[in-house]
Order: sequence, then structure tokens, then C-alpha cells
Amino acid sequence: MANDPERFDTMLLAMAQQHEGGVKDLLNTIVGFLARKTDFFTGGKGGEWEQVVKDTFYVHAKKAKDEADKIKREKEEADRRLKDIQQKKEQERMAQDFEPASVTEITDQEAVKIQEDIDKEKKTQTEVGSGDGTPVEPESAAEAEEEDDPKEKGKLKPNAGNGCDLENYRWTQTLEEVEL
Repeated sequence: MANDPERFDTMLLAMAQQHEGGVKDLLNTIVGFLARKTDFFTGGKGGEWEQVVKDTFYVHAKKAKDEADKIKREKEEADRRLKDIQQKKEQERMAQDFEPASVTEITDQEAVKIQEDIDKEKKTQTEVGSGDGTPVEPESAAEAEEEDDPKEKGKLKPNAGNGCDLENYRWTQTLEEVEL
């Protein structure tokens, strides 16, 4: 056998590509060559060629099976490692999601400051409201924003007369005549 097992790969691959019947036809060609051009079948003891063929095929079959098993084991190991990593990430995420609530004691000064912040927020909502001092419900504000077209955002809305109310000026439109 040659020292380099891949030495004839290109030649054999070219031969294999020319056989429409696949490996079976390629083997038939090689065995036909051995029968026509060598004494492979007739030169040795009776039946010795069978043992040579079996031994050769079994050696290569074992190598191929071992390589396939090795690849399968490596793939299973990689899958197992990936699964372990995913499981650890999931456990970390679950631990973060379900952290127990903690109670923190605060001083009276901190409590007053927090209450002032809450009061400021309520006051800001009241000022943004309708002007009569009633706070605007966050739900109604959200609904009003949803009704607006994104292209219209930041533009002034027309008044009742389909005009505009500015700080020092107000105008409306009138329709005097309609033709159909």
C-alpha cells in the first residue's frame, strides 16, 4: 500500500464521476482491470484472492466506522456542552426574574424626600391636564397619542373652525359656496 493514502484520490474521483452506477460500477471496473491485466485471481493459491479482498475491505471498513463513531461522539459532546450552557443561562435568568423582594429601611428624611418626589410628579400631571385642575388620566393620554398619525406628531391641531389658535392670532376657514 502507498504511504500516502490520498495519493490516487484525484484519479479515482475522476473515474468515479464517470460511472453512472456509482460505487458498484466503479468496483466492477477495478475488479475487471485486475482480472484482465493481472494474475490477481489466478496467480495465488485457490481462494487466496478472496481473503485478500475481505481483509482489505474489513480494514478500511473498521477505519471508516471508527472515524464515524469519533465524529458522532464529538458532536454529542458538543451538543451536551451547548445544552449545559443553555441550561445554566436559563437558570440564571430564572434566578434574576424571581429574586425575592427585599425590604430596605429608610430614614425619616429619605421618606420625606420620596414623598416630595411623588407629589411633584402628581403636580406635573395636573398642570399638563385640561387646565381646570383635574389630572389627566394616563390611559386617555395614551389613547389620544394612539389616534394621532406618526406624521402629524409635533404639528398643531386645527381648531373647531378648521383653522389655528396661536398665542396672538386666531383664524378659521369658512365655506361660502359649494358647486357639485
